Amino acid sequence: MENKKENWKIWDKDREYGERFYNRIKGDLPEMESSKALAKFLKNEIVEGDNILDVGCGAGHYLKSLLAEFKIEFNYTGVDATKYYIELATKAWSDLNNTNFVTGDIFDLPFEDNSFDIVYCCNVFLHLPSIKKPLQELTRVAKKLVVIRSLFSDRSFRIQDVHKASNSSETEEFNSVGEPTEFHYYNIYSTDYFKSIARNLGIKNEVKFSNDNDYDAAMISKEFETFTSEDQSHIMGGKQVNGCILQPWQFAQIKLK
Repeated sequence: MENKKENWKIWDKDREYGERFYNRIKGDLPEMESSKALAKFLKNEIVEGDNILDVGCGAGHYLKSLLAEFKIEFNYTGVDATKYYIELATKAWSDLNNTNFVTGDIFDLPFEDNSFDIVYCCNVFLHLPSIKKPLQELTRVAKKLVVIRSLFSDRSFRIQDVHKASNSSETEEFNSVGEPTEFHYYNIYSTDYFKSIARNLGIKNEVKFSNDNDYDAAMISKEFETFTSEDQSHIMGGKQVNGCILQPWQFAQIKLK
């Protein structure tokens, strides 16, 4: 890994995210706007009997939107690096057949080549220190289609959302040499850079990008008012914003067949 200290991995320490995912599944909170958008995006792609892999599945909240959109049988596997999320997902979907949840790292997915017809990964790439190996892994395990929802633009930006240290007496956001004590990435990658990675991986088909403008602005604003974490989108001037960062959400689509 590029960052040996891995002080960008903060998800195991923030259980509120997982609990919100779980509450969406149970109906105590509304479906996530991005999960509804993904289900609509895949409307003409999923067919009866497909094997689907959800990378960065959280508690399986994207599965809820797929089940609402598709009235066909498919096999679903969710994988996430945060063990607590997988525990919640297994609990939430214990009564559903053809569903499996696995703890695993996007940099080294625990699956054989070409194991899944459709692989999707939503709201993960922006939080990674590098996306070359993750993209290689997604395309390695996929047969037909890879879909990635992340922040894409015409320029790349390396962004660190800095936290105060949680496991020490440190209260400063930065240490004595100016490095953040803890942070998570909030990166924006250029579409050209993403395409160049795909080409270097030997992907011959063109990567297609689509803006994700399919969301209920009022619902996002309402959730922002009830979420104690600062890391939550809100609406400003009709645009999704996190802190002072405008969010250029797009779907990247790679058809392998």
